[in-house]
Amino acid sequence: MMTAIDYGGYAIRSAFRNPTDPKAVTFLSERSEYAVLPMLDSFRDAIGRLGISYAKCEDSYVVFGNKADQVRWLSRKPCAPLFADGHVPTTDAPARQILNILTQSMLPTHSGRDSQCCFTTSGVRNDPRNVEFLSRLIRMHGFAPMFCSPTEATMLACGSVNNFTGVAVCMGTDITEVSLFRYGSEIIAETLDVGSNWVDIEMAKQLQMKVWDDTGNCYLDLAAVREWKHDRSVHLRNSTGERERTLSRLYGVILSRVARTIRQFVASESVEKAIGTSPLAVICAGGPTQIGGFANAMTERLVEQDTASRIQSVSVVENPSLAVVRGLLIFGELESRRGRAVEFAA
Repeated sequence: MMTAIDYGGYAIRSAFRNPTDPKAVTFLSERSEYAVLPMLDSFRDAIGRLGISYAKCEDSYVVFGNKADQVRWLSRKPCAPLFADGHVPTTDAPARQILNILTQSMLPTHSGRDSQCCFTTSGVRNDPRNVEFLSRLIRMHGFAPMFCSPTEATMLACGSVNNFTGVAVCMGTDITEVSLFRYGSEIIAETLDVGSNWVDIEMAKQLQMKVWDDTGNCYLDLAAVREWKHDRSVHLRNSTGERERTLSRLYGVILSRVARTIRQFVASESVEKAIGTSPLAVICAGGPTQIGGFANAMTERLVEQDTASRIQSVSVVENPSLAVVRGLLIFGELESRRGRAVEFAA
């Protein structure tokens, strides 16, 4: 059985084919965060009335995954991320246990020794700490792990119309990855150490969006920023107020870095030898690219970098938050077929 898990900074997503109907793919998603509540009877009773399961950790109740946001209002303390700054929780014991539970819940019951899981991480590509930790976690649940980068997965899932040739941009919570491909083979890649978390933090700081917990401690209200950003009416090109203008400006900072990276790519000797001067399609994926006007804003930054003549088109893929996990499943199935072909030839 082949499965896929995208360990994202905002959500962990998995995909696998239905054993009874191979044409049907099951998608699961859980938020990559947890809420910590004081171990008081009033909090326990409130959680119980909501019908939400919880864990006990020292002197606290812990609620994780999709349910965490439903209890955040009890203490008004922001939820804690499972992948702080894009790193696996090697020093955070509760986060490690939660990650183990979520991984188990999102994997199907494995069937035999050929069960495999293709995965990607939320931080810097090929970070040995992230890859090794998550590989061990996947093995614990009976699956053989294989790593694939987010941009390669995106190109596999969404690049067929361009013969798997072009630039893939995958914007995540903590990083933005940019890669250039020729017929599915990666020619050059770059990881930018900025993602949607930076946008959210800067918005909360600049607009003074704060929240106080029950003991008077002050935090940036990142949840309010994200809730507003997910409104379908928010658009990067139609700024009607201070919040929209701030959001557009902050996105512009990241997109300018992406555009400069693409300019460097197309000017590099390795790309010129592989592709020449043929115009390239730019496909964008990742949850933060769902915001209205993203493709137009990206196009503007490419024009500013005097790269427009090298670009064929700029588009946001369909269901951008699921593109990576779909591509991971495709990558895993292709690798599995190749392995079987090698065994047959031998």
